[in-house]
Amino acid sequence: MPISKKRIFMLVAIGVAVIVATGRTLFSPQGIDPIPEAQIELTKVIDGMTFKLTDQGELYRVDDRTGKWHYHDTVFDLKGMMASYRVEGDATYRINPETNESIPTRRRFREGFEALPTGVEGTRRMIGIERGWGALTLQSPSAPQVKDYVRLRSQILTGGGDFRDASVAPDDSKFRSGSLSLKCVAPPRTSDMICCKSSISSPLIYFRQGDDFWFRGYFFAGSSRPHTIMDLECEWLKQHSGIRVMIDEMGRLGVELKALDKPKYRQTMNDPILFPLGQWVEVKVHFVLSHTEDGVIQLWQDGQLVVDTHGVTLPLKRAIYNSLEIGISAHSYGDLPCELWVDDLEVSDQPFAN
Repeated sequence: MPISKKRIFMLVAIGVAVIVATGRTLFSPQGIDPIPEAQIELTKVIDGMTFKLTDQGELYRVDDRTGKWHYHDTVFDLKGMMASYRVEGDATYRINPETNESIPTRRRFREGFEALPTGVEGTRRMIGIERGWGALTLQSPSAPQVKDYVRLRSQILTGGGDFRDASVAPDDSKFRSGSLSLKCVAPPRTSDMICCKSSISSPLIYFRQGDDFWFRGYFFAGSSRPHTIMDLECEWLKQHSGIRVMIDEMGRLGVELKALDKPKYRQTMNDPILFPLGQWVEVKVHFVLSHTEDGVIQLWQDGQLVVDTHGVTLPLKRAIYNSLEIGISAHSYGDLPCELWVDDLEVSDQPFAN
């Protein structure tokens, strides 16, 4: 029985598209002897076939007739992840692959987007070790493919380019405190796109299995709501899988793990609270990171606990959440552009004092 892309997506826990439609042979007739079960991260049975994901990130199909395992793909770059860090005592450093410089990781930081020029020059000033932001993503009809928005990012950050139909920049038209916030603008997607994006990300955070992750930020949505506003990701997993704060099509704030079968942690109240337009909204989350069902998911909107449950919060046991993406990390609803202002962000491994 052929395996659909959707089912393989559910299997590998990473959201990776499979090669079924390319005409290539999916599995080699050769195989290997079974790998010890202690080295297996995940086992799934799909359409009567058994698949194994090793703790090194390799995906195998088990041939029930011969007992051999057939390699399919590598979906977790464990060696690359481990080579990206250096530990000295209690301190963990991210290694810059271009300069071999060791940069301290961050488990606690704040960002209010102050002391920056507005517009594209302010965006350029945000990127770097001092403030901790590493990249921006501007996916839109004018830059629809990865190669397009990566090239646009390079043009903007080297000083020779400007925004097109999407933008992310310090702005003084709305702010929750101080005199600036971050304004994200994303146009509506075209019919051949999954979503548009307008966001910034930091590659310097460091959270792993068993850790508490706390986040708080203030968001002001204009005339339409984005689909996702905060993503916590592992860049060494295919599709940068991770956990994210999202707004569903009904306008309700919730949480989704972008992995496995994409479990969603929704409001269960009889009268769920909608994410309002045209006003500042405090969003606070607390995750206990776990690759099993004992993970903790708590989400507050303007001080009210709207999600309080347990479930998987980390795609794989050895994965490190190293990237925090903020802004319009996905805009996929309707035919209106989305404008989102963000201010007063906080990240911590401890509860906030107030």
